[in-house]
Amino acid sequence: MTAPPIPQMCAHRPRRGGLVVPYVAFEHNNAVTFGALDPHKRTRAFTNRLCQVCERPLHDRFYVLVRPQDVSVGYAPEPGLHPPCLRYSEQACPMLSGTASTYRQGGVIAQHPAGRPCDDPDCPCPVTASSDEDERRSGQEAEDWDAWMLPLEDYQLHHSGRGEPVGIVLPPKPLRIRRVRISPARERALALLAALQELGL
Repeated sequence: MTAPPIPQMCAHRPRRGGLVVPYVAFEHNNAVTFGALDPHKRTRAFTNRLCQVCERPLHDRFYVLVRPQDVSVGYAPEPGLHPPCLRYSEQACPMLSGTASTYRQGGVIAQHPAGRPCDDPDCPCPVTASSDEDERRSGQEAEDWDAWMLPLEDYQLHHSGRGEPVGIVLPPKPLRIRRVRISPARERALALLAALQELGL
């Protein structure tokens, strides 16, 4: 796969394999786990209204990535993105582009670094446990993903029972909703529906 063009606002970010390392990506000893979020960086991005990819402050209009289950709970569990950073992510991220059909098996530590736990007793990563979200996703089929455009004045955080920011509240009327990825399950359902319609059933 050819790496997509890097937007200007991401030019300052480090790269691995020709891809931009998102600000919120989990890193350890100069190794990156794409698709896994560092909980501390995620909290900082939420609190300071930063883009999850380029780490710059969000503008008047920003996007959040939303799945059906996020709509049901009322918040998006990942930080927002600038429009150019979203477009880049749609091409660079296997989950959003559709090249990956399932989530990785196991948590972040099980896959990192190099598929083994860290043996450095002074490193904080062994206590960086997988989140409930990681455990739910492990090995599961990819879901539908939409991008909701929100105005910055509607930026509100959803907090856990411990008071930690865990997502961006989804308003009842976003400025725009754009389909990013149709899950394999939905593709199968749509194909079945089209076949039934063709048969006149």
